[in-house]
Order: sequence, then C-alpha cells, then structure tokens
Amino acid sequence: MGQVDKVERFISMCTTLPFEETPDDRDENSIPELKHVAELRDAGNMQDAIDYGISLMKMYPDNDLVPFMIGYIYFQKQFPKEAMQMAINAIPKCPRKYRLYSLAGLAEFDQGHMAEALVWWSRSVIAQCLTQDFQEHDPFLHMAHAAELIGAKREAQSLFAMVDAVEPSQPRLDQPEMEKLAALRKLWIAEPLMKVLQKLDAQYLHG
Repeated sequence: MGQVDKVERFISMCTTLPFEETPDDRDENSIPELKHVAELRDAGNMQDAIDYGISLMKMYPDNDLVPFMIGYIYFQKQFPKEAMQMAINAIPKCPRKYRLYSLAGLAEFDQGHMAEALVWWSRSVIAQCLTQDFQEHDPFLHMAHAAELIGAKREAQSLFAMVDAVEPSQPRLDQPEMEKLAALRKLWIAEPLMKVLQKLDAQYLHG
C-alpha cells in the first residue's frame, strides 16, 4: 500500500463509523447483577469478576455495559489483547458502541499501536457526539493531548472542554502516558491526524 493510500485509509477509518451508533438509555441499573461484578473486582477477585461477567453476557448479549466492564478489568490487569477481543466481539452485537470503541483504543495504545488507538478513539468521539450521550472521557482526553502534541491548539481546546464536561474532576494523562503518546510526533500519522482533528472539530464538536 502506497503512502497516499495509507494516509487516506487512516483518515477514512478515523472519521467513518463501522456500524451505526444507536442511542441506548440503559444504564448500570438495567443490569442489577453488574453490582456483583464490581464487588468481586473491588475485593481483588478479578477472575471471579470476569467469569461472572461472562455468564451475564449470555443473559444480556446486546448490552455494552457488560463486555465493557469485563474488558476494562482485563485492561487493568494488563491483558490488553483480551480486552481488545472483548470489545471487538461485542461491538457488532450492541446498539451503543462508543464505550467499546474507547476500550479498544486503550487496549491498542497499551500495546503500542498508536494509529489503531487513534482510530478507535476518534470513532468513540464521533459516536458520542452523534447520540449526544457523553459518558466516556478517555477518547476525548487522548485525542486532546494528541492534538496538543501536533500543534492543533483550537482542536485541543475543544476536546479538553469536552473532557471537563464529561468528567468535571479534570483528568489529564500522567507523565508515562504522555511520553508514550509523544512518540506520535515522529510517526507518519501526525499529518493526517491534523485533518482528522479538523474534521472532528468542525463537524462534530461544533457541528
């Protein structure tokens, strides 16, 4: 694949959702048993939490909250491939996908796959803007820092404003994560990312 094709494909993948994003008003209360998954996780019984969560997925196959929770436990346990698989398997089945896109981005970033991570986060930003359902700050946060790193000041400002609206405690990436993200400046995706950010800003953040 030529460089031009690669660049166009990256921009297209960032700005085109692979599936339709459908609003879904189900929250944590829609699955009372999720509380038990959280209790097991908080007690340090990660494997039990995962096993119980997987059994819940059979009962609620189209609810994104279950695979997101299990995938996030995998991510926290530093099993990014398992987290990624959980997201990928669930995305086609769930009407609401933006949490799963966010998780896929975190899992890819954890494995050092910068271009792929940015694709997933960009999709999550678009999906949240389309449904006006802003629950996941991670994609806005990573895209904001990425914008700042490549000098897209206006876009960074818009994205940080979204981070603070979704998560008022004002999270920012820590030093190790920033150093990891800074590698972006030397990669071929830096230039096309500028176009992606401009499109996100014009079409979705201010659209």
